[in-house]
Amino acid sequence: MKSSDPQIQSKVAAEARPKRVIARRLAISFALVSVVAVAMCGMLIALIGQVSGLVAHMQTGETAIRESLVFATSVREQYIHQAHWIIEQDPHHLKHYEEWVEGVRRGGEALQALVPESERWRVAQVIEDSRALDKIFKDFLVPAMNRGDRASVVKYHKQADELSQRATKQADFVARSVEQTMAMHHTSATRMTRAGLLTGATCVFLVLSLSVVFTIRLRRAVLNPLEVLSSAARRFGSGDFESRVGPVGEGELRAVATAFDRMAEELEAREQRLIESERMAAIGQLAAGVAHEVNNPIQVIRGYLKTMTPDTPFEVLEEELRILDEEASACQRIAEDLVAFARAPELLRDHVEMKQLLCESVRRFGETPDASSQAVHLTAEPGEALVDGGRLRQVILNLLVNAAHFSEPDQPIEITGRRVGEQGYHIAISDTGPGIALEDRAKIFEPFFTKRSGGSGLGLAVCMSIVRAHGGTLSAVNNSDRGATFHVRIPGSTLESKEGEK
Repeated sequence: MKSSDPQIQSKVAAEARPKRVIARRLAISFALVSVVAVAMCGMLIALIGQVSGLVAHMQTGETAIRESLVFATSVREQYIHQAHWIIEQDPHHLKHYEEWVEGVRRGGEALQALVPESERWRVAQVIEDSRALDKIFKDFLVPAMNRGDRASVVKYHKQADELSQRATKQADFVARSVEQTMAMHHTSATRMTRAGLLTGATCVFLVLSLSVVFTIRLRRAVLNPLEVLSSAARRFGSGDFESRVGPVGEGELRAVATAFDRMAEELEAREQRLIESERMAAIGQLAAGVAHEVNNPIQVIRGYLKTMTPDTPFEVLEEELRILDEEASACQRIAEDLVAFARAPELLRDHVEMKQLLCESVRRFGETPDASSQAVHLTAEPGEALVDGGRLRQVILNLLVNAAHFSEPDQPIEITGRRVGEQGYHIAISDTGPGIALEDRAKIFEPFFTKRSGGSGLGLAVCMSIVRAHGGTLSAVNNSDRGATFHVRIPGSTLESKEGEK
């Protein structure tokens, strides 16, 4: 029934909506780690882009260095071939001379696209000096040599030497400049690479540190309370209804712990109410059964006592006293059966040879008045079980007596025994009676239920309690032709686990 109190309803509603502490912590933890990881990736990508650009510049620089060296060499070779021709006047040198002049031109054009803007004028100057040097050689030196004008040769050779030195100096300066630029790019790339490695290592360390910190905090906030909850649930499941969790964890887990404790308290209260109701029901059933069973012999006793007078003949009085004694014995038997049923059976277990126990039980049954005209056929396998021989013999005797009451006088009772597993045993006792009615199958093992006159209705209930104390089962089924069979099963695994009960 729901409460109509607004304060209680608001309290329940507040408990139903716990603070999302753990969810918030998880979100913050994952968000922070993700932000650090994304920032690390961004920084590494930027550094990789810068290193890639520097590598591209270095590749261009390598080409520029190679072209600048070829350019400077071509300038020198142009002048060297002029000098060789002047000395040797070999036409063969003129052919190679043209190749070096063309090399200066091509090298200069290639360097224009490779060197920085600040150095292009030097390349242009070298190309211009190379052209001037070529013009002096072709237009002045060669004709002067052909005329034999030594003074003119000396004059123009000096001009050519000055142009060559200036062009060579500029070409060498361009080569050194390209090499310095290349070295600067290499230094920058190395520095960027080291920075990238250091940044990556720092970010990885930071992510790992944050992960460890958050894992420890989440373990304290989640796993430890869950372990407490799990332990309390196991204890509660094993029957410890007083087990409580207490105030553990925060937020959602605190709400779960509170709900668990509230549930445990409610279940404990319900269990107590159920036990009380079952106890009262059992007392009522017991009282009704005892009143019903004892009332019949008491009514007979009172009836005979009313008819007994001083004038009653001795023979009649003797018969009436015998009947009174029988009815009093019936009351005593009901009381003894009731005590046996109410008392939890205490077992004295021992390794018992089951075939021998069955033979002994059949022999003792033959000595009772119930077996005066009833034969018993026994078929049993040898086998040892860990049981209380006296208690189990009591079960077998009760079942034999019960079978004798319902069997035909000329039809034998069949009893079989066989081993089941390790130290397990199965006993079956079959009668030839009318069988068990369908509506009575669920009641035959209840106390005070009986279908035969003179019975207390406690015999089968006592048998059931003894068999259950052994960890076994007692059941009854109708045979296919006629009669019923009672099955007693004593499991070996259960017996082994209780071997210490002596």
